[in-house]
Parts: sequence; C-alpha cells; structure tokens
Amino acid sequence: MTKRITNEYGQAIFNLPWLVAQDEGLFVAEGIEVAFIRGRERDPKLPPETDPSQVDPFWRHGLFEEGEVQSFQACEWGQIRRSYDSCSGGRVVMQRPAVVSHAIFVRSDSPVVEPKDLRDKTIAVNFHAGSHYISLQLLEGFIDRDAIKTVHLGQGQARYQAMLDGRVDACTLMEPYIALAEKHGCKLIAEAFVTGLEMASEEIDEETLAGLNRALTEAARRIEADKRRYVHFLVEDLPAELGPLAPEDFNLGRIRAIPPRPYPEADFERTKAWMVGWGLIPEDASFDSVVDNRLGIAH
Repeated sequence: MTKRITNEYGQAIFNLPWLVAQDEGLFVAEGIEVAFIRGRERDPKLPPETDPSQVDPFWRHGLFEEGEVQSFQACEWGQIRRSYDSCSGGRVVMQRPAVVSHAIFVRSDSPVVEPKDLRDKTIAVNFHAGSHYISLQLLEGFIDRDAIKTVHLGQGQARYQAMLDGRVDACTLMEPYIALAEKHGCKLIAEAFVTGLEMASEEIDEETLAGLNRALTEAARRIEADKRRYVHFLVEDLPAELGPLAPEDFNLGRIRAIPPRPYPEADFERTKAWMVGWGLIPEDASFDSVVDNRLGIAH
C-alpha cells in the first residue's frame, strides 16, 4: 500500500535531496508518494521588523501546524524553537540532508569590506530561520551583540531587493541568490555552511520515516556524485524578473548533501545554550521534548 505524505517546499537549496528523490523515483521505490506544498511568503510591502519576539516562529510554516503538510526541513535553531512551540505534536526526527551556505552580502558600492564594518548596519534576514541565526553567529565574533542589527524581511527575494535598493545595508542569502549576487558584483562579507533538521508530524510512522531516510540517503549520494546535473533546480527556483542564471554561474562547492543522520543530544544542548543566551528560546526546552528518535536511534 502506497503511503502518501505532504512536504513543505520552501526553497530548492533546502529541498534539493527531496526534489531529486521525487524526480528520480526514489520515493516511489519505497512505496511513498510525496506531494509538495509551497510555504507561505511574507508580504513584501510590510516594513522591516526589528524584534524577533514579534514574529511567530511558525509564520512561514503555519501549514504544518494546521495539518496541511506532514514534514518540512529548516535550520537547526528554528526547528528547535518550532518543535518546542508546536501544538500539533511536531518533533525533530533527523538532521536534514541538505547542507546549505548562508552568506552575508553588501552592494558593490558599499564601504563595508569585512564583518566588523557591519557594526550598527541593518542586515536583512528571515527571523527564526537560518539567515537570522547564522548572521548572529557569524558576526558576534567581530561585533558586540547589541551592535548587530538584523531586520526581518522574510524570503530571499525580498532581502536581496532591499539590499540593492539601499533600504538595508546588507542581507543574508542562500542559493540561488548567492550566485545572483556574485554575478551582479555584490561583495561577500561572511559565509558559513550549516545543516538543518527535518521536522515531522505524528502521522508519519516509523516504516514510512525509514523509507524516506533511505530515499534521501540515495538522493544525497547522487547529488554528491554529479552536482552539475542538479543545478537546474536552483536555476528554476529564481524568479524570472531577477534572472537569468546559467548553471555555470554556480560554485558547485556550495551544493552539498549528506545522508540524513540522528540529531545528537550534545548538539542540542550546545545550540539551546546559545539560543537561551540570545533570548530566542526558554530555558525549560529539553532534548526529550523536542526530538523524537522514531527510528530507535540512541541519543
């Protein structure tokens, strides 16, 4: 009997192993039918928000809490917070197979040339997402915490456009916007690679989760074996009005995939301590309440 699940589509670089597994029949081979549903987008007409507490951690992923999607992948920090907040029983079930670069850019004419120059400069991010958290981690080694001025603008297109228009001093981007920014001469200031976490509802049983894991493991292997073959997913993800991009515009070293892995308790504790220090999660968050090792993987 075929198992049907819904997965949130956020951005091709995050979903790449899922897209490859779908496109090449790896889910079907496991008896799983996957349907993608796009996540919500922030109204680009809204002004920047400066206070993370004023933004719902589930703002983009509300379809999960409402039962419209059964799984989605996002950054480690955001998934910890969302699993803590979830009222629908959502839990972290594994580490995401996509390893994603987050890069801070400024315009070509900006006086900013290194991370410390971003002191008190506005940096467009998506609160409670990787662009937010990694910006804090990249910059706190160079700038006092109270001088890091992240502002919430939502999706990558809005952040990129705000930087070009001069409405913010900098922005944090992922692919395909990194390739676009470099093609247009924007200056890269700081960059880091991070994995994320997969979150699933209680509706996905162990057998189905194991099948997803096997399909995603094979997809990650195929991506690593021939990255150029899958760049088209990133090209197609760019809004037409911002393009064009060609496969040659991408640094293939930024496309990385690994087999899904259990989320270690030690990683959770380090991440939680950092988040508590920034006031991004309450101290009572615990590994057992956030992570569901449904495959019987030891802590």
